Amino acid sequence: MRRPSLLGPIVLILIGLLFLLRNFLPELQLFDLLTRYWPYGLISWGVVRLAEVLLGRRADGRGVSGGEWVLVVLVCLAGSGLHWGRQQSSWLGNRISLGAWELFGESYEFPVNGSMEAGKMPRILIDNARGDTRITGGDTEQVRVTGTRSIRALNQDAANRDDQATPVQIVREGDTIVIRSTLDRSGTGPQGRANLEIQVPRGARVETRGRYGDFDLENVDGDVEISSENAGVRLANLGGNVRIDLRRSDLVRAVGVKGNVEVKGRGDDVELDNIGGTATVDGTFSGDVEFRKIARQLRFQSQSTSLQVEKVVRTLRLSGGELTGSDVTGPLVLRAKSKDVELNGFTEAVSVEVDRGDITLRPAGIAFGKVAAMTKAGDVELVLPATAKFALAARTRRGEVTNDYGPPLRMTNEERGGSLEGSAGGGPRVVLETDRGDIRVRKGEGLPAPAMVEKPLDPPAPPATPLPLQRSVQ
Repeated sequence: MRRPSLLGPIVLILIGLLFLLRNFLPELQLFDLLTRYWPYGLISWGVVRLAEVLLGRRADGRGVSGGEWVLVVLVCLAGSGLHWGRQQSSWLGNRISLGAWELFGESYEFPVNGSMEAGKMPRILIDNARGDTRITGGDTEQVRVTGTRSIRALNQDAANRDDQATPVQIVREGDTIVIRSTLDRSGTGPQGRANLEIQVPRGARVETRGRYGDFDLENVDGDVEISSENAGVRLANLGGNVRIDLRRSDLVRAVGVKGNVEVKGRGDDVELDNIGGTATVDGTFSGDVEFRKIARQLRFQSQSTSLQVEKVVRTLRLSGGELTGSDVTGPLVLRAKSKDVELNGFTEAVSVEVDRGDITLRPAGIAFGKVAAMTKAGDVELVLPATAKFALAARTRRGEVTNDYGPPLRMTNEERGGSLEGSAGGGPRVVLETDRGDIRVRKGEGLPAPAMVEKPLDPPAPPATPLPLQRSVQ
Protein backbone atom coordinates (compact mmCIF):
# COMPACT_ATOMS: atom_id res chain seq x y z
CA MET A 1 0.00 0.00 0.00
CA ARG A 2 1.41 3.37 -1.09
CA ARG A 3 1.89 5.87 1.70
CA PRO A 4 0.52 9.44 1.33
CA SER A 5 2.89 11.89 -0.39
CA LEU A 6 4.41 14.85 1.41
CA LEU A 7 4.24 17.01 -1.73
CA GLY A 8 0.62 18.21 -1.36
CA PRO A 9 0.98 19.55 2.21
CA ILE A 10 4.30 21.22 1.35
CA VAL A 11 2.75 23.03 -1.63
CA LEU A 12 -0.14 24.28 0.51
CA ILE A 13 2.28 25.52 3.17
CA LEU A 14 4.39 27.42 0.60
CA ILE A 15 1.34 29.07 -1.02
CA GLY A 16 0.05 30.15 2.40
CA LEU A 17 3.46 31.58 3.33
CA LEU A 18 3.60 33.61 0.11
CA PHE A 19 0.22 35.26 0.67
CA LEU A 20 0.97 35.82 4.36
CA LEU A 21 4.23 37.50 3.41
CA ARG A 22 2.30 39.66 0.94
CA ASN A 23 0.09 40.91 3.78
CA PHE A 24 3.12 41.96 5.84
CA LEU A 25 5.00 43.36 2.82
CA PRO A 26 2.50 45.15 0.51
CA GLU A 27 5.27 46.16 -1.90
CA LEU A 28 6.13 42.53 -2.59
CA GLN A 29 5.49 41.72 -6.26
CA LEU A 30 4.30 38.12 -6.39
CA PHE A 31 3.95 38.20 -10.17
CA ASP A 32 7.60 39.12 -10.63
CA LEU A 33 8.63 36.40 -8.20
CA LEU A 34 6.61 33.78 -10.06
CA THR A 35 7.91 34.78 -13.50
CA ARG A 36 11.53 34.82 -12.34
CA TYR A 37 11.76 31.87 -9.93
CA TRP A 38 9.11 29.34 -11.02
CA PRO A 39 11.79 26.75 -12.02
CA TYR A 40 12.69 26.43 -8.32
CA GLY A 41 9.25 24.89 -7.81
CA LEU A 42 10.16 22.04 -10.17
CA ILE A 43 13.48 21.58 -8.36
CA SER A 44 11.74 21.40 -4.99
CA TRP A 45 9.21 18.94 -6.39
CA GLY A 46 12.02 16.68 -7.57
CA VAL A 47 13.83 16.89 -4.22
CA VAL A 48 10.68 15.84 -2.33
CA ARG A 49 10.05 12.93 -4.69
CA LEU A 50 13.70 11.80 -4.42
CA ALA A 51 13.53 11.93 -0.64
CA GLU A 52 10.35 9.84 -0.63
CA VAL A 53 11.93 7.16 -2.80
CA LEU A 54 15.13 7.05 -0.73
CA LEU A 55 13.19 6.90 2.53
CA GLY A 56 10.93 4.14 1.23
CA ARG A 57 7.68 6.11 1.41
CA ARG A 58 6.63 4.93 -2.06
CA ALA A 59 6.02 1.20 -2.30
CA ASP A 60 6.21 1.13 -6.11
CA GLY A 61 9.68 2.72 -6.08
CA ARG A 62 8.73 5.29 -8.74
CA GLY A 63 9.70 8.90 -8.19
CA VAL A 64 7.22 10.54 -10.60
CA SER A 65 4.06 9.00 -12.02
CA GLY A 66 2.80 9.39 -15.59
CA GLY A 67 0.16 11.89 -14.55
CA GLU A 68 2.75 13.95 -12.74
CA TRP A 69 4.91 14.09 -15.89
CA VAL A 70 1.95 15.60 -17.72
CA LEU A 71 1.61 18.14 -14.92
CA VAL A 72 5.33 18.94 -15.19
CA VAL A 73 4.91 19.74 -18.89
CA LEU A 74 1.93 21.99 -18.13
CA VAL A 75 3.87 23.82 -15.40
CA CYS A 76 6.76 24.39 -17.81
CA LEU A 77 4.44 25.80 -20.45
CA ALA A 78 2.69 28.04 -17.92
CA GLY A 79 5.96 29.27 -16.39
CA SER A 80 7.49 30.02 -19.79
CA GLY A 81 4.33 31.88 -20.77
CA LEU A 82 4.44 33.99 -17.60
CA HIS A 83 8.09 34.86 -18.19
CA TRP A 84 7.42 35.82 -21.82
CA GLY A 85 4.39 37.85 -20.77
CA ARG A 86 6.47 39.78 -18.26
CA GLN A 87 9.03 40.63 -20.94
CA GLN A 88 6.30 41.77 -23.34
CA SER A 89 4.05 43.53 -20.86
CA SER A 90 5.27 46.99 -21.86
CA TRP A 91 4.50 46.25 -25.51
CA LEU A 92 1.01 45.09 -24.62
CA GLY A 93 0.51 48.16 -22.45
CA ASN A 94 -0.97 46.11 -19.60
CA ARG A 95 -0.14 45.97 -15.95
CA ILE A 96 -0.26 42.49 -14.45
CA SER A 97 -0.15 42.47 -10.66
CA LEU A 98 -1.19 39.30 -8.92
CA GLY A 99 -0.26 40.85 -5.58
CA ALA A 100 -3.05 43.43 -5.96
CA TRP A 101 -5.46 41.03 -7.72
CA GLU A 102 -5.59 43.29 -10.79
CA LEU A 103 -4.85 42.45 -14.41
CA PHE A 104 -5.18 45.95 -15.90
CA GLY A 105 -4.32 49.35 -14.53
CA GLU A 106 -5.00 52.89 -15.70
CA SER A 107 -2.59 55.21 -17.47
CA TYR A 108 -1.54 58.44 -15.72
CA GLU A 109 0.50 61.15 -17.46
CA PHE A 110 3.18 63.41 -15.97
CA PRO A 111 5.03 66.33 -17.64
CA VAL A 112 8.78 66.23 -18.23
CA ASN A 113 10.85 69.44 -18.34
CA GLY A 114 14.54 70.06 -17.83
CA SER A 115 17.74 71.53 -19.25
CA MET A 116 21.53 71.54 -18.89
CA GLU A 117 24.41 73.60 -20.31
CA ALA A 118 26.21 71.52 -22.93
CA GLY A 119 28.53 73.64 -25.09
CA LYS A 120 28.67 73.64 -28.89
CA MET A 121 29.81 70.07 -29.64
CA PRO A 122 28.80 67.79 -26.74
CA ARG A 123 28.46 64.04 -26.72
CA ILE A 124 24.91 63.11 -25.74
CA LEU A 125 23.63 59.67 -24.72
CA ILE A 126 19.86 59.15 -24.63
CA ASP A 127 18.64 56.04 -22.82
CA ASN A 128 14.88 55.78 -23.23
CA ALA A 129 13.84 52.15 -22.86
CA ARG A 130 10.16 52.64 -23.69
CA GLY A 131 8.70 55.55 -25.57
CA ASP A 132 9.17 57.77 -28.61
CA THR A 133 12.11 60.16 -28.80
CA ARG A 134 12.37 63.20 -31.06
CA ILE A 135 15.75 64.97 -31.24
CA THR A 136 16.28 68.31 -32.98
CA GLY A 137 19.54 70.20 -33.42
CA GLY A 138 19.56 73.98 -33.17
CA ASP A 139 21.67 77.08 -32.56
CA THR A 140 21.96 76.59 -28.83
CA GLU A 141 24.50 75.47 -26.24
CA GLN A 142 21.91 73.82 -24.01
CA VAL A 143 20.22 70.44 -23.90
CA ARG A 144 16.50 70.89 -23.32
CA VAL A 145 14.09 68.04 -22.56
CA THR A 146 10.30 68.21 -22.53
CA GLY A 147 7.55 65.67 -23.06
CA THR A 148 5.26 63.40 -21.10
CA ARG A 149 5.62 60.21 -19.11
CA SER A 150 2.80 57.68 -19.07
CA ILE A 151 2.69 55.40 -16.01
CA ARG A 152 0.30 52.49 -15.51
CA ALA A 153 -0.93 52.02 -11.97
CA LEU A 154 -3.97 50.98 -9.99
CA ASN A 155 -4.63 54.52 -8.72
CA GLN A 156 -3.24 58.06 -8.75
CA ASP A 157 -1.28 57.61 -5.51
CA ALA A 158 0.54 54.58 -6.87
CA ALA A 159 1.32 56.44 -10.09
CA ASN A 160 2.65 59.41 -8.11
CA ARG A 161 4.97 57.12 -6.17
CA ASP A 162 6.29 55.60 -9.40
CA ASP A 163 6.78 59.06 -10.90
CA GLN A 164 8.80 60.25 -7.91
CA ALA A 165 10.82 57.05 -7.76
CA THR A 166 11.73 57.05 -11.45
CA PRO A 167 12.42 60.64 -12.65
CA VAL A 168 13.90 61.47 -16.04
CA GLN A 169 17.56 62.26 -15.39
CA ILE A 170 19.85 64.75 -17.13
CA VAL A 171 23.33 64.16 -15.74
CA ARG A 172 26.93 64.67 -16.81
CA GLU A 173 29.11 61.55 -16.76
CA GLY A 174 32.64 62.42 -17.77
CA ASP A 175 32.50 64.12 -21.18
CA THR A 176 28.99 62.78 -21.87
CA ILE A 177 25.60 64.26 -21.08
CA VAL A 178 23.22 61.40 -20.28
CA ILE A 179 19.45 61.73 -20.62
CA ARG A 180 17.95 58.70 -18.95
CA SER A 181 14.36 57.59 -18.56
CA THR A 182 14.34 55.38 -15.49
CA LEU A 183 10.84 53.92 -15.76
CA ASP A 184 12.26 50.48 -16.52
CA ARG A 185 13.99 50.54 -13.12
CA SER A 186 10.71 50.77 -11.24
CA GLY A 187 10.11 47.99 -8.75
CA THR A 188 6.64 47.48 -10.21
CA GLY A 189 8.04 46.34 -13.53
CA PRO A 190 8.04 47.78 -17.06
CA GLN A 191 4.70 49.62 -17.12
CA GLY A 192 5.49 53.13 -18.38
CA ARG A 193 6.49 55.11 -21.45
CA ALA A 194 8.37 58.36 -21.81
CA ASN A 195 7.70 60.35 -24.97
CA LEU A 196 10.50 62.91 -25.10
CA GLU A 197 11.20 66.05 -27.14
CA ILE A 198 14.91 66.87 -26.94
CA GLN A 199 16.70 69.90 -28.37
CA VAL A 200 20.49 69.68 -28.63
CA PRO A 201 23.30 71.87 -30.05
CA ARG A 202 23.66 71.43 -33.80
CA GLY A 203 27.24 70.17 -33.44
CA ALA A 204 26.34 67.41 -30.96
CA ARG A 205 27.20 63.75 -31.32
CA VAL A 206 24.14 61.70 -30.42
CA GLU A 207 23.84 58.10 -29.25
CA THR A 208 20.46 56.58 -28.43
CA ARG A 209 19.39 53.33 -26.79
CA GLY A 210 15.92 51.89 -26.45
CA ARG A 211 13.71 48.82 -26.43
CA TYR A 212 10.32 49.95 -27.70
CA GLY A 213 9.67 53.32 -29.28
CA ASP A 214 10.45 55.36 -32.41
CA PHE A 215 13.35 57.76 -32.96
CA ASP A 216 13.13 60.99 -35.00
CA LEU A 217 16.30 63.01 -35.41
CA GLU A 218 17.12 66.04 -37.58
CA ASN A 219 19.52 68.98 -38.04
CA VAL A 220 22.52 67.48 -36.20
CA ASP A 221 26.07 67.78 -37.58
CA GLY A 222 27.80 65.19 -35.38
CA ASP A 223 27.83 61.41 -35.69
CA VAL A 224 24.65 59.54 -34.78
CA GLU A 225 24.32 56.01 -33.38
CA ILE A 226 20.93 54.37 -32.75
CA SER A 227 20.39 51.01 -31.06
CA SER A 228 17.00 49.52 -30.25
CA GLU A 229 15.11 46.24 -30.03
CA ASN A 230 11.97 47.54 -31.73
CA ALA A 231 11.83 51.01 -33.29
CA GLY A 232 11.01 53.03 -36.36
CA VAL A 233 13.80 55.46 -37.28
CA ARG A 234 13.45 58.69 -39.26
CA LEU A 235 16.51 60.88 -39.88
CA ALA A 236 16.88 64.13 -41.84
CA ASN A 237 19.62 66.70 -42.53
CA LEU A 238 22.56 65.14 -40.70
CA GLY A 239 26.18 66.17 -41.13
CA GLY A 240 28.06 63.15 -39.77
CA ASN A 241 28.10 59.37 -40.02
CA VAL A 242 25.08 57.28 -39.02
CA ARG A 243 24.99 53.80 -37.50
CA ILE A 244 21.67 52.03 -36.86
CA ASP A 245 21.36 48.63 -35.14
CA LEU A 246 17.84 47.24 -34.77
CA ARG A 247 16.37 43.88 -33.88
CA ARG A 248 13.02 44.83 -35.36
CA SER A 249 11.78 47.91 -37.24
CA ASP A 250 8.83 48.88 -39.39
CA LEU A 251 10.73 51.72 -41.09
CA VAL A 252 14.23 53.12 -41.41
CA ARG A 253 14.36 56.41 -43.34
CA ALA A 254 17.42 58.62 -43.75
CA VAL A 255 17.26 61.72 -45.97
CA GLY A 256 20.08 64.20 -46.48
CA VAL A 257 23.04 62.61 -44.67
CA LYS A 258 26.49 63.96 -45.56
CA GLY A 259 28.44 61.07 -44.05
CA ASN A 260 28.24 57.28 -44.25
CA VAL A 261 25.09 55.37 -43.32
CA GLU A 262 25.16 51.84 -41.88
CA VAL A 263 21.96 49.89 -41.11
CA LYS A 264 21.98 46.47 -39.42
CA GLY A 265 19.21 44.25 -38.14
CA ARG A 266 15.73 43.11 -39.13
CA GLY A 267 12.62 44.93 -40.23
CA ASP A 268 10.33 45.99 -43.04
CA ASP A 269 11.03 49.12 -45.11
CA VAL A 270 14.34 50.93 -45.63
CA GLU A 271 14.68 54.25 -47.48
CA LEU A 272 18.00 56.03 -47.97
CA ASP A 273 17.90 59.26 -49.98
CA ASN A 274 20.62 61.80 -50.80
CA ILE A 275 23.51 60.15 -48.96
CA GLY A 276 26.88 61.85 -49.33
CA GLY A 277 29.01 58.89 -48.19
CA THR A 278 28.75 55.13 -48.46
CA ALA A 279 25.55 53.24 -47.65
CA THR A 280 25.57 49.78 -46.07
CA VAL A 281 22.49 47.69 -45.26
CA ASP A 282 23.09 44.31 -43.64
CA GLY A 283 20.17 42.22 -42.37
CA THR A 284 16.73 40.89 -43.18
CA PHE A 285 14.23 43.47 -44.41
CA SER A 286 10.99 42.09 -45.81
CA GLY A 287 9.44 45.32 -47.14
CA ASP A 288 10.55 47.84 -49.75
CA VAL A 289 14.25 48.76 -49.72
CA GLU A 290 14.93 51.88 -51.77
CA PHE A 291 18.10 53.85 -52.44
CA ARG A 292 18.19 57.25 -54.15
CA LYS A 293 21.20 59.46 -54.87
CA ILE A 294 23.93 57.47 -53.11
CA ALA A 295 27.15 59.39 -53.84
CA ARG A 296 29.56 56.59 -52.97
CA GLN A 297 29.54 52.83 -52.76
CA LEU A 298 26.35 50.98 -51.83
CA ARG A 299 26.42 47.55 -50.21
CA PHE A 300 23.35 45.45 -49.42
CA GLN A 301 23.57 42.03 -47.78
CA SER A 302 20.80 39.65 -46.72
CA GLN A 303 20.35 35.90 -46.49
CA SER A 304 19.25 35.67 -50.12
CA THR A 305 20.73 38.76 -51.81
CA SER A 306 24.18 40.32 -52.09
CA LEU A 307 24.50 43.63 -53.92
CA GLN A 308 27.37 46.05 -54.42
CA VAL A 309 27.33 49.10 -56.66
CA GLU A 310 29.70 52.03 -56.98
CA LYS A 311 27.08 54.81 -57.12
CA VAL A 312 23.33 55.32 -57.45
CA VAL A 313 22.64 58.46 -59.48
CA ARG A 314 18.86 58.10 -59.53
CA THR A 315 17.23 55.09 -57.85
CA LEU A 316 17.68 51.43 -56.96
CA ARG A 317 14.86 49.47 -55.39
CA LEU A 318 14.36 45.98 -53.98
CA SER A 319 10.71 45.08 -53.49
CA GLY A 320 9.58 41.52 -52.88
CA GLY A 321 11.06 39.41 -55.64
CA GLU A 322 12.13 42.34 -57.84
CA LEU A 323 15.16 44.59 -58.19
CA THR A 324 14.88 47.65 -60.41
CA GLY A 325 17.54 50.27 -60.99
CA SER A 326 17.75 53.51 -62.95
CA ASP A 327 20.98 55.41 -63.63
CA VAL A 328 23.44 53.39 -61.56
CA THR A 329 27.20 53.55 -61.92
CA GLY A 330 29.13 50.30 -61.87
CA PRO A 331 30.87 48.16 -61.18
CA LEU A 332 27.61 46.53 -60.06
CA VAL A 333 27.66 43.00 -58.67
CA LEU A 334 24.43 41.18 -57.75
CA ARG A 335 23.99 37.64 -56.42
CA ALA A 336 20.49 36.50 -55.49
CA LYS A 337 18.49 33.30 -55.05
CA SER A 338 15.20 34.47 -56.54
CA LYS A 339 14.92 37.91 -58.10
CA ASP A 340 13.58 39.54 -61.28
CA VAL A 341 16.17 42.16 -62.26
CA GLU A 342 15.72 45.24 -64.44
CA LEU A 343 18.54 47.77 -64.86
CA ASN A 344 18.07 50.87 -66.99
CA GLY A 345 20.66 53.49 -67.86
CA PHE A 346 23.65 51.84 -66.18
CA THR A 347 27.28 52.61 -66.93
CA GLU A 348 30.50 50.65 -66.35
CA ALA A 349 30.56 46.91 -65.62
CA VAL A 350 27.56 44.85 -64.51
CA SER A 351 27.49 41.27 -63.19
CA VAL A 352 24.11 39.70 -62.33
CA GLU A 353 23.67 36.10 -61.21
CA VAL A 354 20.36 34.72 -59.91
CA ASP A 355 19.06 31.20 -59.34
CA ARG A 356 15.52 32.06 -60.48
CA GLY A 357 14.28 35.20 -62.17
CA ASP A 358 14.18 37.23 -65.38
CA ILE A 359 16.96 39.70 -66.23
CA THR A 360 16.50 42.85 -68.35
CA LEU A 361 19.45 45.14 -69.11
CA ARG A 362 19.47 48.52 -70.89
CA PRO A 363 22.81 50.36 -70.71
CA ALA A 364 23.02 54.17 -70.92
CA GLY A 365 24.27 54.71 -74.43
CA ILE A 366 27.38 53.16 -75.92
CA ALA A 367 29.63 53.77 -72.89
CA PHE A 368 29.33 50.67 -70.72
CA GLY A 369 31.68 48.03 -69.35
CA LYS A 370 31.66 44.26 -69.26
CA VAL A 371 28.26 42.65 -68.82
CA ALA A 372 27.54 39.20 -67.38
CA ALA A 373 23.94 38.07 -66.81
CA MET A 374 23.24 34.51 -65.70
CA THR A 375 20.10 32.81 -64.45
CA LYS A 376 19.24 29.16 -63.96
CA ALA A 377 15.51 29.61 -64.57
CA GLY A 378 14.35 32.76 -66.34
CA ASP A 379 14.54 34.90 -69.46
CA VAL A 380 17.38 37.27 -70.33
CA GLU A 381 16.84 40.39 -72.42
CA LEU A 382 19.49 42.87 -73.57
CA VAL A 383 18.68 46.17 -75.32
CA LEU A 384 21.70 47.86 -76.97
CA PRO A 385 22.09 51.14 -78.86
CA ALA A 386 22.45 50.78 -82.62
CA THR A 387 26.01 52.15 -82.55
CA ALA A 388 27.19 50.13 -79.54
CA LYS A 389 30.49 48.29 -79.68
CA PHE A 390 30.57 44.91 -77.93
CA ALA A 391 31.46 41.22 -78.20
CA LEU A 392 28.50 38.96 -77.41
CA ALA A 393 28.35 35.34 -76.23
CA ALA A 394 24.81 34.22 -75.33
CA ARG A 395 23.43 30.73 -74.75
CA THR A 396 20.29 29.00 -73.48
CA ARG A 397 20.28 25.29 -72.77
CA ARG A 398 16.52 25.01 -72.92
CA GLY A 399 14.68 27.86 -74.60
CA GLU A 400 14.56 30.11 -77.65
CA VAL A 401 17.04 32.68 -78.91
CA THR A 402 15.78 35.86 -80.59
CA ASN A 403 18.08 38.25 -82.44
CA ASP A 404 16.34 41.54 -83.16
CA TYR A 405 19.68 43.33 -83.33
CA GLY A 406 20.63 41.71 -86.63
CA PRO A 407 24.13 41.37 -88.08
CA PRO A 408 26.87 40.91 -87.04
CA LEU A 409 25.31 38.50 -84.49
CA ARG A 410 25.14 34.87 -85.56
CA MET A 411 22.48 32.58 -84.16
CA THR A 412 22.84 28.80 -83.78
CA ASN A 413 19.89 26.57 -82.98
CA GLU A 414 20.41 23.44 -80.91
CA GLU A 415 18.09 20.56 -79.98
CA ARG A 416 16.53 22.29 -76.98
CA GLY A 417 18.28 25.63 -76.92
CA GLY A 418 20.59 27.80 -78.91
CA SER A 419 23.35 30.38 -78.89
CA LEU A 420 24.07 33.84 -80.25
CA GLU A 421 27.56 35.16 -80.86
CA GLY A 422 29.21 38.04 -82.63
CA SER A 423 31.37 41.15 -82.35
CA ALA A 424 30.49 44.72 -83.22
CA GLY A 425 33.61 46.85 -83.21
CA GLY A 426 35.45 44.86 -80.51
CA GLY A 427 33.94 46.56 -77.50
CA PRO A 428 33.37 45.15 -73.98
CA ARG A 429 32.50 41.47 -73.60
CA VAL A 430 28.83 40.65 -72.96
CA VAL A 431 27.91 37.18 -71.64
CA LEU A 432 24.28 36.05 -71.32
CA GLU A 433 23.37 32.58 -69.99
CA THR A 434 20.23 30.77 -68.88
CA ASP A 435 19.58 27.10 -68.23
CA ARG A 436 15.81 27.26 -68.75
CA GLY A 437 14.53 30.38 -70.45
CA ASP A 438 14.64 32.56 -73.55
CA ILE A 439 17.33 35.01 -74.65
CA ARG A 440 16.42 38.15 -76.56
CA VAL A 441 18.85 40.75 -77.94
CA ARG A 442 17.23 43.90 -79.30
CA LYS A 443 18.43 47.09 -80.91
CA GLY A 444 17.27 50.29 -79.26
CA GLU A 445 18.20 53.94 -79.04
CA GLY A 446 19.52 53.52 -75.51
CA LEU A 447 19.00 55.77 -72.56
CA PRO A 448 20.83 59.07 -71.91
CA ALA A 449 23.88 58.71 -69.74
CA PRO A 450 23.37 60.03 -66.19
CA ALA A 451 24.95 63.33 -65.28
CA MET A 452 28.26 62.80 -63.55
CA VAL A 453 28.50 66.23 -61.96
CA GLU A 454 28.56 65.97 -58.19
CA LYS A 455 25.86 68.07 -56.58
CA PRO A 456 26.03 69.16 -52.94
CA LEU A 457 23.46 67.90 -50.50
CA ASP A 458 20.46 70.03 -49.78
CA PRO A 459 21.09 72.53 -46.97
CA PRO A 460 19.70 71.60 -43.56
CA ALA A 461 16.27 72.87 -42.65
CA PRO A 462 16.10 75.68 -40.06
CA PRO A 463 16.03 74.47 -36.45
CA ALA A 464 12.74 73.91 -34.72
CA THR A 465 11.42 76.53 -32.31
CA PRO A 466 12.74 75.80 -28.79
CA LEU A 467 10.26 74.18 -26.50
CA PRO A 468 9.38 76.09 -23.30
CA LEU A 469 10.51 74.78 -19.93
CA GLN A 470 8.27 74.63 -16.90
CA ARG A 471 10.24 72.89 -14.20
CA SER A 472 13.62 71.24 -13.78
CA VAL A 473 14.07 67.50 -13.79
CA GLN A 474 15.05 66.08 -10.47
